[in-house]
Amino acid sequence: MADWTQQGRPDYRARRYLSAVEAARFLGTTVDEVHRLVREKKIPVQIASSGQQRFELADLRPLASDGTTAMPPRCSRLSVGGTVQDVICADASSMREVDDESVHLVVTSPPYFNAKMYSSPPVDGDLGNVHSMDEWFQRIAVVWREVFRVLQPGRRAFINLMNLPVRLDGGAYRTLNLVGRTIDLCEDIGFIFKRDIVWHKTNGVRAPLGTYPYPGGILLNNMHEFILELEKPTMGRVNKYAHVSLEDREASRLDRDFWLSLKNSDIWQMSPEGSGDRRSHVAPFPIELPSRLIRAFSYRREKVLDPFCGSGTTLVAAARLGRNGIGYEIVPSIAAQAIERLIHEAEDGDRTDDVGWR
Repeated sequence: MADWTQQGRPDYRARRYLSAVEAARFLGTTVDEVHRLVREKKIPVQIASSGQQRFELADLRPLASDGTTAMPPRCSRLSVGGTVQDVICADASSMREVDDESVHLVVTSPPYFNAKMYSSPPVDGDLGNVHSMDEWFQRIAVVWREVFRVLQPGRRAFINLMNLPVRLDGGAYRTLNLVGRTIDLCEDIGFIFKRDIVWHKTNGVRAPLGTYPYPGGILLNNMHEFILELEKPTMGRVNKYAHVSLEDREASRLDRDFWLSLKNSDIWQMSPEGSGDRRSHVAPFPIELPSRLIRAFSYRREKVLDPFCGSGTTLVAAARLGRNGIGYEIVPSIAAQAIERLIHEAEDGDRTDDVGWR
C-alpha cells in the first residue's frame, strides 16, 4: 500500500516493486494500458512467486511526468470472482453514478462525528471530521436521501451505529442519542423503520473505573451497537423479486440453520474487526455482519450499496456471496485500501481489472 501525501497523492518512493494496479496509478493510467505497454515491450515486467506481475519502479519513472500520480480515479471498477465491484472515491451526498431505484440492498456504518479525526489531513466533506452533532445530522441527511432515491421499493437498508458516549468539558459523561435521531430522520425521509438488531461485541470499549471501589459512579463498558433495519415503501402490491431468475433464486437458498439463527434472536454476538490491520477502516465492523445481511436480504447478482465503504468490508462480503457492489469512500487513502483489498480477494490477476469509468 502506498503512502499518501497531504495532496492526496500516493508516494511510492520507498518502494522497489509495484503491482500492475500500483503501476497504473503511478503512471496515471489504467491497468489495461499497463498491459498494453508490456505487450509492446515498453515496460519490463517480472513474475513474482505468487504468479502476479510486478514492475520495478525505476523502469516506470521514465514514463511518468513526475514521481507521483493523481489520487485514485473517482470510479474504479473491479471484476472479482464473477461479480462487479465499484469503488467510488467521492462524497456519498451526491451518488451520481447510481441510477434511481437500482440498488437492492444497503449495508453501511457511517463515521461518527468528532469521535476520531478520520482523515488526516482533513478531507473536505468527511463526516468523521464534523465537530457538531446538529451539523452531522444535517449533512448525513443528504446521504440518507440519496440512499432512499437509489434503493428499490420494498427493499432494505441497514445502518450500523451506536449511541455515542462523550466526555463533557467538566469531565462528566453523557450519551448522545444518535440511534433515536437517526430513526426519526430516516422516517421523515420516507423510510419505514422495521426493527433494530443488537450487535453484542464480544470485546467492546472499556469505560474508565469511575468511582471504584465506591458506589455512585460506575461506568459500564460499551459492549453493543445497533443495526437499524429500514425499508423503502412500495406503491401497492409489487413483486420486488420478479427480476430474479430461477437459477439465482435457487443459488441464494438459505440453509435451515442460518435461517433459524436469524429468526430466533435479534442479538448478534460478533467481535469487531481489529483496527490495527493495514486494510482496516478506523471503525470497522466484522465481515460477518454484512455477510449475514447480504445473505438474508438479497439474491445472487443483485446490487449492494455501502455509502461509507471504508476499506471495503461490505464489498468483499458481496463479492464472496456473488453479489455486485458499489462503495463510496471520500478519503483517498482509505479508498485505495478498498481497491487493494478487492484485488487481493480476486481469485487470480486475470479476473481482476481496475479501470476508471464515467
